[in-house]
Amino acid sequence: MPNSRVLIVSSSIEHKEQWTEDLESEGWQVQCVASRDDALAAIPDFLPVLMFLDIQTQKQASEVDENFAQRCRDSGLAVIVVFADATPEDIAISFRRGAIDVLIEPFDKNDMFRAIARAGDFKDLYQQNRGYQGQLERANRELQDSLNILRMDQMAGRQVQLNLLPRGPLRLGEYTASHKIVPSLFLSGDFVGYSVAFERFILFYVADVAGHGASSAFVTIMLSYIIRQIIRRHINEGEPSALLNAPEGLIEHVNRHIMALELDKHLTIFAGSIDTQNHVLRYVMGAQLPLPIVITEEKAAFLPGKGKPVGLFEDATWAIEEMKLPDNFTLLAVSDGLFDCVKGDSMEEKEQTILDACQRVGPTGGHDAICRELGVDRIENAPDDVSVMTVTRQHG
Repeated sequence: MPNSRVLIVSSSIEHKEQWTEDLESEGWQVQCVASRDDALAAIPDFLPVLMFLDIQTQKQASEVDENFAQRCRDSGLAVIVVFADATPEDIAISFRRGAIDVLIEPFDKNDMFRAIARAGDFKDLYQQNRGYQGQLERANRELQDSLNILRMDQMAGRQVQLNLLPRGPLRLGEYTASHKIVPSLFLSGDFVGYSVAFERFILFYVADVAGHGASSAFVTIMLSYIIRQIIRRHINEGEPSALLNAPEGLIEHVNRHIMALELDKHLTIFAGSIDTQNHVLRYVMGAQLPLPIVITEEKAAFLPGKGKPVGLFEDATWAIEEMKLPDNFTLLAVSDGLFDCVKGDSMEEKEQTILDACQRVGPTGGHDAICRELGVDRIENAPDDVSVMTVTRQHG
């Protein structure tokens, strides 16, 4: 051992003299103390690498408390326990409390140095293991710190998303717009927006960014900002007639922004405008699946229309569809995460399951009834984000 200091703890003068003589003959520096309390006082100044702990009686063996053993381990000491008479239980307790080796009297000088050689091997391994343990503990602390920072960042991002979502149901005359989002992770790649302009137009969209988590959530925040800017500009210009053509040009504008940022992200979207004076729906499809559904007194049916995803094609255009709305209806838009939560072996069967649920609720059943019928309220550990938006009209 590079450090050749050994501490002998014994109340026996004979043992201390004999062991000191044997150890010093091999170049060891020796210090002797009579008790464990004296040993604890001597360790900080003498800095031994090895300790011989002389246990004279079985009573003394039982009195070697865990505190003393821990202090020895903390000091990096290799402890060899010496017994005059030991039971198997005494030896087991010694090893359990950190002894490197045990010697039982009588033993000679050769036995002592074989034990010291074993102690050196074990101490090197022990110190190496302590080093690995320390590295592991530091790595665990750093990992926990990183996870805490990530959790705080996600909480902040989630709060931003929640602040941008509509504040509960929107009501304008006979119309009500509502939504529900079930994220698969703490942050969502789905987003819903709806608002009123000029106390006449209900403007809305449902978007589903490819993937989920932080990167997709970032795109939803950016999308919300872009669309809010467009709506605010129309309102500030004070020209309600401009919204008679909405959402014309909206998706093209969003597409240009996403392509310019080179985010390697794309999204599907269903966006529209309802003129609540003329009861006309104008909308645009951006590869939204399942297709939005209109529930009337007669049936529940998918809206016609198609279009490319947003963020993949620079010069893409999207056609505007238009339809006259009945007195009583519900417009339902859901993200494709719902496909993972409804019954059916094929896409067609799942779509029919959704249509059947809408048919059972009817045009005036309301948002909560549709969510219950689709099982949205019972979703746990969703593999993908699930979002639901409804716009309902109840006339008379």
